[in-house]
Amino acid sequence: MLGFLGRKMDNLLEGEHQRFIHDFGSLSPDAQCLYVRFANRKGRVFSRESLRYEEIESVPKALEELGGKEFVRAPRNEDWPDLLALHKRPDLVTLVREKTGQPVPSNVKKRDLVALIQARLSFEDCFDETLRRQFIVQDHLETLDYLFFLYYGKLSSGLTALALRDLGLIQRNPFQAGFQSRFESREAARAAFSLLTVSAQLDAPDPGVVSRLAGTVEEWPKLDDPESATLYHRAVYRLGRELERCGRPGEALRVYRFSDEFPATERTARLLVQGGKREEAEAELTRMIHDPSCDAELLFAEDFYERKFRKKKVGRLTSLLREARVFTIDETNRDRPEGGVISLLARKGEEAFHTENLVWNQLFGLLFWDLLFESGAPIHNEFERKPWGLDSGKFFEANRDLIEGRLASLRDPEGSLERIRSTWERHEGTANALVPWFPGTLEIVCLLVSKAPPEGLAMILRLMAENHRAHRSGFPDLMVHGPEGLRFLEIKSEGDRISRTQLTRLEQLKRGGFRVEVGAVRWAVDPEQEYVVVDIETTGSKAAWNRVTEIGAVKLRGDEILGEWTSLVNPGRRIPKAIIALTGITDEMVADAPKFAEIADDFREFVGEAVFAAHRATFDYGFLRAEFERIGELFHCPTLCTVVTSRRVFPGLKSYGLANLCRKFGIPLDSHHRALCDARATAEILILINRKRLEMSGEAAS
Repeated sequence: MLGFLGRKMDNLLEGEHQRFIHDFGSLSPDAQCLYVRFANRKGRVFSRESLRYEEIESVPKALEELGGKEFVRAPRNEDWPDLLALHKRPDLVTLVREKTGQPVPSNVKKRDLVALIQARLSFEDCFDETLRRQFIVQDHLETLDYLFFLYYGKLSSGLTALALRDLGLIQRNPFQAGFQSRFESREAARAAFSLLTVSAQLDAPDPGVVSRLAGTVEEWPKLDDPESATLYHRAVYRLGRELERCGRPGEALRVYRFSDEFPATERTARLLVQGGKREEAEAELTRMIHDPSCDAELLFAEDFYERKFRKKKVGRLTSLLREARVFTIDETNRDRPEGGVISLLARKGEEAFHTENLVWNQLFGLLFWDLLFESGAPIHNEFERKPWGLDSGKFFEANRDLIEGRLASLRDPEGSLERIRSTWERHEGTANALVPWFPGTLEIVCLLVSKAPPEGLAMILRLMAENHRAHRSGFPDLMVHGPEGLRFLEIKSEGDRISRTQLTRLEQLKRGGFRVEVGAVRWAVDPEQEYVVVDIETTGSKAAWNRVTEIGAVKLRGDEILGEWTSLVNPGRRIPKAIIALTGITDEMVADAPKFAEIADDFREFVGEAVFAAHRATFDYGFLRAEFERIGELFHCPTLCTVVTSRRVFPGLKSYGLANLCRKFGIPLDSHHRALCDARATAEILILINRKRLEMSGEAAS
């Protein structure tokens, strides 16, 4: 990697980077190997005792050599938090007790313990010279991070990709053997690296980091280079959002004003209105309307201006949903509303395809394949699957004439189809980030090219070429072809909203001459439909690392209860005290209960072909799917959420929590937060919901 950077990107390297590459090349193989090990490990401080590698003949000798070239060093005061983090919590507790003589609360978290130590002790108190010798610190980290950035195009602190390549577990770039320098100037490269570093600090920031960054935003590099400019506006927006989350809207507004691009401009206008600065907000919105930075900004400004300054009560997004064409389909399609609409349209003689973003990105990649991936394309290392510059406009500017020529060729659909089919045949299966080679999708792409208005097609693809990140998603769910031609259909079921990105794409398609609709799915209530109403209890709120402790299920058809199923489940871990207090389920109760794998088949059989219903269905269904995945099985069925549905059929209630609905409708809830009790109560609520839905559908029909 270092040799590659020295050959291909020497113009982007400063003296410190060139010295690093030179000095690394002068190390012995053992010292090089040890430093590579450091570069691949988490953290920057290591215990000497942990440095045991069979391939290195003498670790102490390699460390001495690395120290001589300043690749590693002894710990200093600034390494104190990292040194403490290496120690286990009991060791830190002992340290506090021995050094201060004060007790440590049993429930204190490790991070709080580290903060307490730093507040009460000094670096020397914790680590005397003898103890410091037991540790080693990797040096030149910023230099190494910058070199990784030049190679990968993103912040990366490891050599995993290179190792996997050498093991034959990852393919090299299949497009070309030669690669370009990633940036035109050292200044642009340093600016991009600096701004990516800022964004990385905002991934999981604490208030101190947010405050520090807010105080330095004036110093951030702001260049004309498209790549670093894109990163600048993105970092400004992210910092502003973090300040808002911290309850600091005034500071957020100050930060947003460093950017004149959407979505920072949207937040500026909203905060001005919230702060009572209506004249400034009106001026800002007027500017956006007359000189928008993008279509999304224009749509926001027009809509927000109408609602805040012309007293329009309903926004464009809400209006679209209210005006949507209604599709009534069977509830067995609840897990696939688009599929239900496709079947309904097929019965009416129209062919529909669930395309969403797929067909557009495939067409983009196939039409411009040679510019994106072949000789001279902006690919910068052997692992990249997507050209650099697609999101900043560099790709478009570098290939403007060729792109415009290709777009003009769309006026000859047959010629364009020949090019697209030929590209597919020559490159099918080639790994890339734009064209998935799914069977059958080529014909959908060809249908789009042959039936779409050529100028409209060119307009959308031009937008994608100018800024792929901003225009790669948000396309309508379905592409429909019938007697009246081609159209696009965005499907929304109960509880769904139209996002601003989707609205922007709908408006762009309309402007391009495409027929576009929004379809609202309404579920047909069949009195003979079976439901299984489920409730679960768990060890915590996140399915990724918590487990189910109890399942209760009630099967019903109409008003009739067909059966019940329940079981405690051994989660294989301790149940937190807070959860025990909530549910009453203890470790002793589940100790002899079956594991989930032992009851999975029985539960699946009980569910059968029924619609899965639950109060907050995403929680219960998500947990059960996770449990099935852990035993190597899929669990998939149509779902109904009684929270979402009760909001629609019983509007105006103060709360739609299970306990509150039970009080409202006089439903017993004797053992709340026990699975079968809650499932029985939810089943009664579902019976009331379905009665109301049948009543509403009868009124609509009359």
